[in-house]
Amino acid sequence: MVGELVTLTFTVPLLAGLILFKIDGKRADILMIGSLFTAMITQFALDYGYVSSGEGLIHVVYLKTQSFGEVYGIIIDPMSVLIGTVVAVAGFIFMFYGMEYMSERNLGHPGGRGRGLFYAWMALFEGATLGFVYSSTFLGLLIFFEVMGLACWGVVSYYNTREARRAGFKAFIIPNVGAMIGFYTAIGIGITQLHNLSLFSLSHLPPSVKPWLFLAILIAGYTKSAQFPTYSWIPDAMEAPTPASAFLHGAAMVEMGVYLVARVLQFIGPLPLWVFYFMAVMVSLTLLIPMLNYPVQNDAKRLLAYSTVAEAGIMFVGLTFASLGLRIGLQASMFQLTAHAFIKGLGFLTAGSFTYSLGTLDLRKISSLQETLPVSGFSWAVALLGLAGLPPMAIAFSKGELLMSLGEAWTHPLAWVPVLLVLADSVVFLWVGTKWIGRNVFGRAGLGGIEVRTHPVITASLITLMVLALVSAYLAYPLVEAIGFYGGV
Repeated sequence: MVGELVTLTFTVPLLAGLILFKIDGKRADILMIGSLFTAMITQFALDYGYVSSGEGLIHVVYLKTQSFGEVYGIIIDPMSVLIGTVVAVAGFIFMFYGMEYMSERNLGHPGGRGRGLFYAWMALFEGATLGFVYSSTFLGLLIFFEVMGLACWGVVSYYNTREARRAGFKAFIIPNVGAMIGFYTAIGIGITQLHNLSLFSLSHLPPSVKPWLFLAILIAGYTKSAQFPTYSWIPDAMEAPTPASAFLHGAAMVEMGVYLVARVLQFIGPLPLWVFYFMAVMVSLTLLIPMLNYPVQNDAKRLLAYSTVAEAGIMFVGLTFASLGLRIGLQASMFQLTAHAFIKGLGFLTAGSFTYSLGTLDLRKISSLQETLPVSGFSWAVALLGLAGLPPMAIAFSKGELLMSLGEAWTHPLAWVPVLLVLADSVVFLWVGTKWIGRNVFGRAGLGGIEVRTHPVITASLITLMVLALVSAYLAYPLVEAIGFYGGV
């Protein structure tokens, strides 16, 4: 039964996406939100069925051949159920908000006609992401990885300006190069050496091959998650409509690079120590990039984009320690991914409310939000302080687990460097964030008594995300604690 529910979670949005290319207006609104609502409810039913079954791991094989072994199947376990729930819930909230954001009432980007195309790409985006989360073979992962990339190109280039077209091309090419390196290597090794494309076969690889296959997958993950040196596509991708930016950063593209590496680590088994050192150096270089860029950002979405580079880097810090066989590193990474989804979504949807109500994302032009847009002002403060890691936001607890639970790794040289940089990133972002809160929320200059309008859909979405940003740690932790390795680590 749970296998059929998994299939429904991603096939409904995928089919709706194909239909949405042909329709527009209210019909498109109904089909889009109906398909994402169906995916979310189906995911909740899957959650209930999985937890009730008491099974740790459910593996369903749909296609198997003599030559290639398992070609396509699904894995239902604590990690896929947790992240699938995050994707389904966040996707629904972001696009519930998106129906109003894409309307003609948006001051900065008046919409209306043509939004069916945007909905089509977003439905495909969510369906492909859910399919990716549950896939059990490299071929399945590759197919959904590429559909995600295509959908990302569609939403980033949606406004069809010169900048949007350039950003969409960049957002498609860079992760696709990583996919070619990572997935083609994994599929090639699976065909020639393992005669099986399943993740379960990874533990049977010769020790001399394991680190090189993992390194290839790591490149795919780094490009997808905008890590050093391939981070530049993510700030440029802010040309997308804001609901797409929220999904891209909070629950899809960026997080799926992390998820891919975590999934492979679950099954591949022990790796040599040099892999740990390589990952520690790369994530340390990544964390330096946003710290240098935070102070010079004046655009709300670009500020949040550099924060995403750092937050994904923090997830990779957990995976760096997971490469040593530390289960807590795997758990901390997925905990961080879950908590980040809602606080980052809150940040982006708040930035979208600036576009909707004020017609600008320039933080230098935004002030006195406590009077003109009190809910947006409060949510902006919550988002910035939460991303800096301050309690009681859920992300404070996920970062805390990462920083406080890796004592076993301190015996390794350089282990302290990425952890120290996580703390430094939080300090720098807190400094920059408090500066903008003071100016945007409590500043007096700028709006001069102009009447500012918002909409109940915008307000409801922000309030819902604030609640989830508070409680997601409590809700996610039972599944986080159950995440572990399957490859003999």
